[in-house]
Amino acid sequence: MNLIRNKTLKKFAVTPLYIVEDHNDVVPFIHRGIGSKHLPIEDIVFVHFDSHPDLLIPCDMKADDVYKKDVLYQTLSIENWIIPMVYAGHISHIIWFKPPWCEQIQDKEIQFYVGKCNTTGCIRTTCKENYFVSETLYCSEENLENKKEVKLSVITIVPNRWDHSCNDKEPSSSAKQGIKVDIDIETRISTENDTCTSNKSKNCNKKRCDNDNSVQDCKRLCTEDLKMKNENSNSLSTCDNLAISENLNKRLNILHKSFRDKHFILDIDLDFFSTQNPFRVMYSDKIYGMLKDLYRFDKPKNLSDEEISKCTMERQKQLSELKSMFYKIHQDRNAEIDHPSKDLILILKEAILNKEENPDFLLLHEAGCTCDDTELPHHVSSEGEITLLISAVQETLSHFHKPVMVTMARSSITDEYCPPDQVESIQEQTLEMLQDLYLEINVTNDYDDRDENV
Repeated sequence: MNLIRNKTLKKFAVTPLYIVEDHNDVVPFIHRGIGSKHLPIEDIVFVHFDSHPDLLIPCDMKADDVYKKDVLYQTLSIENWIIPMVYAGHISHIIWFKPPWCEQIQDKEIQFYVGKCNTTGCIRTTCKENYFVSETLYCSEENLENKKEVKLSVITIVPNRWDHSCNDKEPSSSAKQGIKVDIDIETRISTENDTCTSNKSKNCNKKRCDNDNSVQDCKRLCTEDLKMKNENSNSLSTCDNLAISENLNKRLNILHKSFRDKHFILDIDLDFFSTQNPFRVMYSDKIYGMLKDLYRFDKPKNLSDEEISKCTMERQKQLSELKSMFYKIHQDRNAEIDHPSKDLILILKEAILNKEENPDFLLLHEAGCTCDDTELPHHVSSEGEITLLISAVQETLSHFHKPVMVTMARSSITDEYCPPDQVESIQEQTLEMLQDLYLEINVTNDYDDRDENV
């Protein structure tokens, strides 16, 4: 059935690239691609480069609303826009590539179901990862209707020259044991200029090579060489002089075999290259520490359905009580606090009022909800680190065939997950990398600065 449907699909003359500000705004472009028959209605592979999984689910959205586009678009937000497309049957495999500082989900492959909870009518998942359980999104398989199976592959990209001392903390254990992209920029540049060095500094103040174009020129020449070698192939292979670690090379080859006959969407959030936790910027360490204590997630003792369900119910009660309490304080600062953590809430309220005259206590609750067993990632990258990651992404993508479309999010305004003072440079470098890979792309800027052209 899928083969018959795929034969009727159209092909874009030039690969389209849609750039938005908020990540959930790429969904209409994906729907249009399906509607125009450039994308299949089902079995799409979603290749997702991001500092955040974006795999949450709108907690109170009815499952049937995924088929009501106006309602759906109003409901989606930056953290919960992918799984509704799984429930709609469009996406069957999500590949999340994450940078070294992200720990929300460890490197692994998971098969699970997404379906309609027969009690609430909302979308829920059978995945027992803390990422889902802490957000009260777990539901046992027997309580799901209209189930869709999805595969999630999580891979950490660690450039070979990555300086661990520049991280707030060392890469997660899965990143250390997992996939390291071997990007030896010094070796490549030395072929162009023996006196030029890049990223040799062992501290965070890396200096870029004087010959900035040499790395890009090398990648461009390599891509052109690959194009000549693969005129009759839909896939790009790795150039001999661009070293990639053996582990990653094997993993990517195996991974690509699993979807080489499928249509895929390439999705990039620019915060993959440099990430801010806006609440870390907004609140002091003292306030943020109190939020972490107040919203702490007690992990399930085991992975039995009973224990996970119990943990989900307890977490739901915890978050509901805290939301109600902070709404009450938001309405009336002098409201009576009736909560087991009353003393901590009073200290937190006083600290916030000392900092701001008119604080937003609802926003404070939102910040608290991000504090479960891991917090939001925070790592503002140096220019040298961004260069390494750009190269790492290109090396990774060179193993895959060309995507049907590319979607890109800037993430620099609403929550400033990508530092606003870095976003333009990162976008420019990312676009250049994509042009090196795919030679020609048709860019649509769907954000405020629409006068920018590539």
